[in-house]
Amino acid sequence: MKTTSRLFVALSSLLLGLALPVRAAENPPSPAWGKAADNRIYAQQLVNELMAKYPELVVVGLHLTAPGAKVETMIATNLDRVGKQDDDDDIAVAQEHKTVLAPNMKDPHKFEVQVPLKDAAGNFIGGAAGFVFKYNAGDDEVQLHIKALAIRDELAKKTPNLAALLMPSK
Repeated sequence: MKTTSRLFVALSSLLLGLALPVRAAENPPSPAWGKAADNRIYAQQLVNELMAKYPELVVVGLHLTAPGAKVETMIATNLDRVGKQDDDDDIAVAQEHKTVLAPNMKDPHKFEVQVPLKDAAGNFIGGAAGFVFKYNAGDDEVQLHIKALAIRDELAKKTPNLAALLMPSK
């Protein structure tokens, strides 16, 4: 019986580990990263509007590869990480249209949902939106996913195309 229980625990741990996305270690702040308050592009205006409208959001980050750039970065966020190079999961969301649902490993009161960005016509535009929600154990993660998709679709209605996100804000 003990062997069966140990085997079950080992297999459960292995399967749980495979289900969780691999997150790169958090980079320390870089002097090269811009401050959200200094970011004067349309995407930042949209992030600021979302943060004001949705009190359940802790973080919003918009990611994409700017025209002419070679790497995908965070182009707008409420954090002072503008220009931070994206991690593998951010890139997979943008390029492969994957969705990431993950509790924050450092803070159990946060839950991240990353979804591919769309434009007003409903086309994927090669970017990702990351939403970090306030979270308590037992909260309905499916509902957080649904909420993230609704917020992403709200953003899409205000996004004629990828280039518009990088235009100077009014």
